[in-house]
Amino acid sequence: MLTVRELTKIYKKFSSLFQKEEEFKALNNVSFELEENKVLSIIGESGSGKTTLAKIICALLPYENGVVEINKKNILNYTRQELSNTVQMIFQNPYSSFNPKLTIGHSLFEAVDKNINDKKEFINEKLALVDMKEDAVFDKYPHQFSGGQKQRLAIARALLKNPKILIADEPFASLDVINQSLIMDIFRKIKKEQKTNIIFITHDISSAFKISDKILILQNGNMVKYGDIEDIKKDNNEYIRELINATYLME
Repeated sequence: MLTVRELTKIYKKFSSLFQKEEEFKALNNVSFELEENKVLSIIGESGSGKTTLAKIICALLPYENGVVEINKKNILNYTRQELSNTVQMIFQNPYSSFNPKLTIGHSLFEAVDKNINDKKEFINEKLALVDMKEDAVFDKYPHQFSGGQKQRLAIARALLKNPKILIADEPFASLDVINQSLIMDIFRKIKKEQKTNIIFITHDISSAFKISDKILILQNGNMVKYGDIEDIKKDNNEYIRELINATYLME
């Protein structure tokens, strides 16, 4: 489904007016695969390269070296529309997901492909997946919803494109425990009912253990480990043990 090989992303910056240009490797020779109807979690602390990787897959960022392919086709050969219909990303801040001046119904209708005949029925199908209903949503504005509700609406809007790959960037970052559990159940339902491939980005390895088929761990842009859950749990790498132990301490 998705293949990433030896991906490298370099940011260039000037420390000051009088210093030379410096290079920072946000990603360094990262390789992994997302298989059909699977969930891949990308784990790492802040600055590990998780979001940079997600934005590259969505073609929101260029990259220096490597190959990114979806269905054996290089993403550089996709049109913007083709890629939008193939990959959708849900960002971690639900408050910035919608135009505050538009009703939710307006925003949802804007996202539906013009070739869909019954747009309202189609939207209602996606709302049902996130446990929301038309009469509680369409005529309201973003500020009338909680953070958890807006995150669910953002998921529904992404699903309106029927994407092959859904990327969730820290979807629990601003949510309480109850909403975290609800969103987790929604992702499980999406995988089962929509056959959607999911990339789940988080610093919380315990959440990844609950939903993932494979896990990719990054540290400072470098691959630490790529494997299934049991491989990760058995690994004695110091950084992996720190991630696991930190999670258990928070619990």
